[in-house]
Amino acid sequence: MKLWLRGLAIYVKVLGLESAGFILRVRWRLLAVRLRLMLEHSGSVAEVIALLNSGYETLKPEILLPISIARELKLFPPPTTAIVKEYTLADGSTIHLIKISRAVKASVLEDDRIVGPVEADAVISEGAEEPLISDKLASKLNIAVLDFGEGIWCFRDEVGKRERKTY
Repeated sequence: MKLWLRGLAIYVKVLGLESAGFILRVRWRLLAVRLRLMLEHSGSVAEVIALLNSGYETLKPEILLPISIARELKLFPPPTTAIVKEYTLADGSTIHLIKISRAVKASVLEDDRIVGPVEADAVISEGAEEPLISDKLASKLNIAVLDFGEGIWCFRDEVGKRERKTY
């Protein structure tokens, strides 16, 4: 069930039953920029909602994928061309992730237009809850963020003409 309350989205998921009744898991998510993407790899296609993360800085277009989406795209188990790469997180800690170069083609899907495809490296994370769009992938997809806090964005050719809202 999806509820909106003062800019917060509350996601409630029923996890199971106990003698005391239903166990509910409530997940609060601040509004952010989330885009509807179509990801393609070797004939497999997945439509996803992905978080644009300006702090996910890369040298080339990259998308971080949860294992479930990597499986859907037939990227997990990883191909022999995959490498394990060390990433430094914002807190200074490091993590090792599976990276597959030029693995996916990503397109932004909107009701009035499709932008892409853009070739991107896929990074697979066991702990990821949702796909993350790197700064370079957002740039190649011509995304202009107008307000991260309110989840307002547009394509670069729409600046000053149109505002789009997050998914």
